[in-house]
Amino acid sequence: MKLSGAAGRQAQVGVVETLYAQDRERDAEQAEQALREELTEQPDEAVADLQVFDDMVDMLGEIGRSERALDWCLAALAPPAARENEETGGGEAARLRRGLRISRALLRRDLGLEPTDDDLAAESETDAELREFGEELDRALSGLPSGRPVEVPEDTAAFDGIVLRWVREDFAAVRTRWPESTDSYGDDYTAYTQRLQTDARTYAEAGAARVHIVSAALAAYEEFAVREGRDADNPDTRREFSRHLVRAQPEESLAWPPPRNGPCWCDSGRKYKKCCGAPARN
Repeated sequence: MKLSGAAGRQAQVGVVETLYAQDRERDAEQAEQALREELTEQPDEAVADLQVFDDMVDMLGEIGRSERALDWCLAALAPPAARENEETGGGEAARLRRGLRISRALLRRDLGLEPTDDDLAAESETDAELREFGEELDRALSGLPSGRPVEVPEDTAAFDGIVLRWVREDFAAVRTRWPESTDSYGDDYTAYTQRLQTDARTYAEAGAARVHIVSAALAAYEEFAVREGRDADNPDTRREFSRHLVRAQPEESLAWPPPRNGPCWCDSGRKYKKCCGAPARN
């Protein structure tokens, strides 16, 4: 059965990866070629197609096939459609094109090829953004002791680490509800997710059998506090609420770390490896 459309093309990336993993190189290359032809001859929506190219570049790079990854990168950026105004396809398309340009530069370096002016510009832009991100994070974390205290048993018994994450849309309301939380949560959601990532890593390094990140809405928490007759302003209530979600609503709990190619736990819509799991953020 031929897989087509945006979802089908995403599935074909997985097929190619599986064939390479099974050392069926000829079949994998044929599947690659078929997918490339479909993308070229039957273009779909701009963002969906760029995402397929981006996924192929990531997958091939991760399995050590840098030349093929670069070939896909060049194919994504070479057609006239890829040179259209950056607004084509909205901000997500622009982000994908930018990511592909950065991948192109890194792959060329990996292959020992002389960087082009475009490669140097992409690398320079990335370095500048990483410096800016680091400076912003340092400002957000200023005054916070390194390694926020998390509950880790002193004995050697197995334990689960649980990190409570307020959903993105409630973050401003949470800070208004508990102004003192700024010292712990940070000034914005980026700093907040970095601190949660650090908490999760602290649990893992302390020997937690499992690490959970549980997502919660402020309204659900308030309802829990009322139902259980607890003080919503007491941090112990928030900890008990976290445990309650893991037990009673496992769909709200995510195992940390997620798969590198899976969606990030912070609901950014990006892959974990390109978001909270990116080396530059760790």
